[in-house]
Amino acid sequence: MILKSIMEYVKGAGRIEEMQLLKHFHLSQEGLAPMMAVLLKRGKIKKTINQRGRTLPPEIYYSWTEIVQIPTLTVI
Repeated sequence: MILKSIMEYVKGAGRIEEMQLLKHFHLSQEGLAPMMAVLLKRGKIKKTINQRGRTLPPEIYYSWTEIVQIPTLTVI
């Protein structure tokens, strides 16, 4: 049930930051990570990590794609 809700939320947004997902679904990163791993394996969601140097924490984004693809992780 929650997986479908997360998937629909990301699909509606197109691209969303992980922090927004955590706030919207009232989850911790440890709670969200296994659910996102399942959705990433399905190939409809893509994960992008924006490394912002040594002092700032990375920004993590999830994007929706209509074409099923091999699970990918992009590090910028």
